[in-house]
Amino acid sequence: MKFLCLKENLEYALALAERFTGKNLTLPILGNLLLEADDNCLSVTATNLESAIKISVSGKSYKKGKATIPAKIISSLIQSIKEEKIDLEEKQGNIFIKTNSRDIRINGTSADDFPILPKVKKTYSFSVEGFVLGRGMEKVLPAVSTSEFKAELTGVHFKAAGSKLYLVATDTFRLAEKVLELVKKNEGSSISFILPQKVSQEVPRVFGGLEEEVDIALGDNQVIFETSKIKIISRLVDGNFPEYSSIIPKEFQLNAVANRREFTDAIKSSSIFASKLQEITLKFKNKELEITSLNQEVGEYKTVIPVVAAGKETVLGFKYRYLLDGVNALDEEEMLVGLNAVDKPSLLKNKKDNTFLYVAMPIRLN
Repeated sequence: MKFLCLKENLEYALALAERFTGKNLTLPILGNLLLEADDNCLSVTATNLESAIKISVSGKSYKKGKATIPAKIISSLIQSIKEEKIDLEEKQGNIFIKTNSRDIRINGTSADDFPILPKVKKTYSFSVEGFVLGRGMEKVLPAVSTSEFKAELTGVHFKAAGSKLYLVATDTFRLAEKVLELVKKNEGSSISFILPQKVSQEVPRVFGGLEEEVDIALGDNQVIFETSKIKIISRLVDGNFPEYSSIIPKEFQLNAVANRREFTDAIKSSSIFASKLQEITLKFKNKELEITSLNQEVGEYKTVIPVVAAGKETVLGFKYRYLLDGVNALDEEEMLVGLNAVDKPSLLKNKKDNTFLYVAMPIRLN
């Protein structure tokens, strides 16, 4: 293998691929990257056996071949190189890197020992713009459960129906839903699956900056995300995502409109004085919202911001982290807040855009 490419292209591919490597004492090759040169393209592949990524780097191929080398070493090395072009060559399983001022050898292992990526038999597929998918995932990811008690909640739920893609996550304390427009519609019945949290976190990093379509294809307990130069394959979370539509409140004892920035700043300030349970209190009246927090060791905080509210005066406690995660996912200057009793969920959403909603359960005040 002998290949010449731009340093920035190779650095980008290595940084993404390294995040998909695995740490396995019985299978140390999972900490390596597979490099394959063929037809003016260098493929960089990584896998942890649960998910895998393959990235194509454009360049000039002088000799076909492949090698596998430690991901951390080559990624750190390429970052440190200042030259614009990188010359890679494989000899007897090792990688030799040459620039204008450096000659480097990285010891490799047999490429034949690297795990073969599974061939997924595609049964259903649909497409969405990369940056749209990335932004949508960022909005719902905070609500993914980190507890293994209910495995079906430890990922993002995808549901493609007609021209819409629904992204949903919940940890039973809050729920986030974002609706995206598909580029290529899903014909026939709806398709749904649960993408594991770890891979879900990588999707915005990999595809969020791309202004091209991401093809999403479902196979037998696997899913593929693919563009012209990047492919991610992942196993799916077993189980059925709960029917959540009944959880989303439709009626409220109080509806309020607030300035999103003022609301966010007030929550952040009150969090400084919150207890170890992250508890803050919201008291809504007709024209104002009073936010208070108390920590016996730190002190007490109270602030008032203007709102336009209609309904019964309401006092509820929330974990400030849950509120911030919801508010940070909103885009508009004005936000809607719908409140009910302490044993019923509350709702946050944009005033105009109905494609995102965030449901949070209050906590009982002491």
